[in-house]
Amino acid sequence: MRPRAAQPPEEPKDAQGFNQRGNRYSRNGVYDQAIRDYTRAIELDADYAEALFNRGVSYYEIQRYEEAIADFSRAIALNPRNDSAYSRRSLAYLLTDQLDLAQADQDKCEELRGSSPK
Repeated sequence: MRPRAAQPPEEPKDAQGFNQRGNRYSRNGVYDQAIRDYTRAIELDADYAEALFNRGVSYYEIQRYEEAIADFSRAIALNPRNDSAYSRRSLAYLLTDQLDLAQADQDKCEELRGSSPK
């Protein structure tokens, strides 16, 4: 599927605005621009876990798995209850043949979602 040409939205003024515009680019498959916007959001707020997660997803989509893992890891450090970050990082670990780490993240994701047997 080819990315659709996206008309640039209004220039954001803050980290949240860059994250939101990055989301619009990402939904349209314009991952390089999404990554630039998420990066700008993170530059403005280094502890912006959502922007780190979103940038990780965009890196994952363009098969830059090590960078995705790094962003998911930082997002998890900031928000250890983010089950989606564990799930996505698990997939990236699988695709980089880090099977034990992938399984550990999948187990943690299931635990956080309440579906892991106790």
